[in-house]
This record gives sequence, structure tokens and C-alpha cells, in this order.
Amino acid sequence: MNYHSRHIQAIPVSATNSCSNPCIMCPPGQQGPAGPPGPAGGVLGAAYIYDTTQQRLEQGDAVTFNMNGNITPAGFVTHVAGSAQITITQTGTYLITYEVNPQQGTSAFALFNGATQIGGTSYGSTSGGQPYVGQQIVTLTAGSVLTVRNLDGVTTLNNVIPPTIPVNSASIVIVRLV
Repeated sequence: MNYHSRHIQAIPVSATNSCSNPCIMCPPGQQGPAGPPGPAGGVLGAAYIYDTTQQRLEQGDAVTFNMNGNITPAGFVTHVAGSAQITITQTGTYLITYEVNPQQGTSAFALFNGATQIGGTSYGSTSGGQPYVGQQIVTLTAGSVLTVRNLDGVTTLNNVIPPTIPVNSASIVIVRLV
């Protein structure tokens, strides 16, 4: 017999027991009233915008996007194909992910809201030749204008990989979370 078995005392359960003793398994009580409904779940909006052209960018230049993919609901963001600016139309918290496909050499890109770089969105490479991704969760207000900008010297974004396979030179996905 070990210490615990010598010192544990059984407490009888009876119909008159009030179940106030935490050592006793009590039967469940009655169902309470329903609470208020919670907020709507799921994604509140999403946009995919991309570019299929080769782009030569000077330091500070914004990446342009020549194609609008799926933007749901319509008007969730606005973007004119061929331009760099993407306008947010709804205040909220967003997950934004961008990808660029630079040629060989060093390169760095970041996401901007107007003239201000969004913290935590600067990504780069010392070797180039491989696409890389930047992302951030950020709160934006309606009317915010997003761009992806080149932070390094002259950089070319590829739209073809050898021998002649067309690829996107850049893309951005914008998802409204809240």
C-alpha cells in the first residue's frame, strides 16, 4: 500500500449530497440560455493581382501589375491593370503577401502605404535568380494606397525562365481578416 492509497478517503454520494465538494463528479445541470451570435467568420475579402512582363526597376521604383486576378467581393480593392497602386476600400486588418522574381544579383523590396514603408515587409536576396516572398499582417484604413517598391539599385524582374517558360514577374495577395 502506498502513501496515497492509505490517505485517500472515499466520500459517499447520495441523493441529498449538494455536490459542493470538488472531489465528487456531479451530474450536469440544465442548459443555460443561448448567448448572442458571434461575429461573422471567414475571409472578408481577397484579391490576387500579378504581372507577366519583364520590369527594369531603379531604386525606389514601384512594381507594376498588368493583370487583375480574382478580386472578391468586387471593389474590395481597386487596381488599374498596368499600374503600381492598389487602393484599399475597406478599413480592416489585412494579411498581405507579395512575391517578386528578380534576376541575378542583390535585390530588396518592401511594401509601402503611400510614401511610408510598412514595417516588417523588407525582404531581399544577395544572389537573385530565385523568387522570394514578403508578407505582413497590417491594419489599413479605407483609401490606403499600397505599392511594392525596389529598395536596392537597378533590378530586373524576370518573366521567363530558361529555356522559354513564361512566369509571373511579380504578384500580390491581399486578404482582409477583420
